[in-house]
Amino acid sequence: MRAVTILVAVLALSIGMLVTPALAGGWAVTTFDNLPGQFVSGQEYTLGYTIQQHGVTPVNVDSTAVLAVATSGRTLSFPGKSEGAVGHYVASVYFPAGGTYTWQVTQGQFAPQDLGTLSVLAAAGTSTGDKAATTDKAAADKALPADKAAAADKAAAADKAAAADKAAAAAQAATAEKAAVTSNTTTNAAGSAPAPVTQSSDPLRSALPFAAAAAAALFVWRLVTTLRTARRTRASA
Repeated sequence: MRAVTILVAVLALSIGMLVTPALAGGWAVTTFDNLPGQFVSGQEYTLGYTIQQHGVTPVNVDSTAVLAVATSGRTLSFPGKSEGAVGHYVASVYFPAGGTYTWQVTQGQFAPQDLGTLSVLAAAGTSTGDKAATTDKAAADKALPADKAAAADKAAAADKAAAADKAAAAAQAATAEKAAVTSNTTTNAAGSAPAPVTQSSDPLRSALPFAAAAAAALFVWRLVTTLRTARRTRASA
């Protein structure tokens, strides 16, 4: 039995010696380009960092992210995007509330690198508690499309109401214009009613000059006739 135990121990030691060289290259170190002196809740920070295998050789990984865990246990994840040189990533970090966080960087196939604790200063007028209902940036971003759609619907309704008001105003103006035309027609008809009387007297007035001319002609004719008659009487005497 003792011999079996020794054999198992030797086998385990041999396997450990074989695996150790494989694990020797399985770690990496994350180094930040720079960090702000103080993180404030409600502000977005762009953090650049480089993942280096063995802390020396920059290496690209399958995926990476900056993780922050609040004292309440809520985890915030900010994916890193490859940018620039090999092994260099950028993540936009946002803390919805002030307080103490523990944070780390995931390094793809390598083990995560713990970064210890981080104190985030609460912005003026905000709570230091982790209130997801009021300060969660992801929820706010998700609400933006809905707010935008609501604003668009409101604007469309306002345009529709304005168009309806404009059409109503045009119809009212047309009715008023029609009424004005009707009123003018009635007034003209009433004002022209005495016209037949005036027209009936016009022939008499126009005939007076002709009658006077005829009378004058008749008078002259009679005068000429009288003179001729007088001459004949004298001649025969």
